[in-house]
Amino acid sequence: MILSLLVEEPLHGYLLARRIEERSGGVLGIEEGSLYPALQRLRKRKVVSDEWLTQESGRKIRVYSITRAGRKELVQTAGQWRTVNAAVEKIIQSIKGERSVRLT
Repeated sequence: MILSLLVEEPLHGYLLARRIEERSGGVLGIEEGSLYPALQRLRKRKVVSDEWLTQESGRKIRVYSITRAGRKELVQTAGQWRTVNAAVEKIIQSIKGERSVRLT
């Protein structure tokens, strides 16, 4: 999710968390306490870079960008997620067809 948002534009952590919530229709939320360690792990793997910027107010913010390696990883992981999602959907559809199981 992080890489897919950063491919659009560089973002700071707070805005990244809000975008995840917005794009998921409020279904997914990520706490900043979880987001920043994830961003640091991505940075250490060199799929995300960071830069300190100064806002007009004088406040400094760290902005994250996707790297070339991150773009490659995004393509790979997005394909994996699509495969997993399709497999889960097949399982759910097969359950719906069984008489002994009721899904509400």
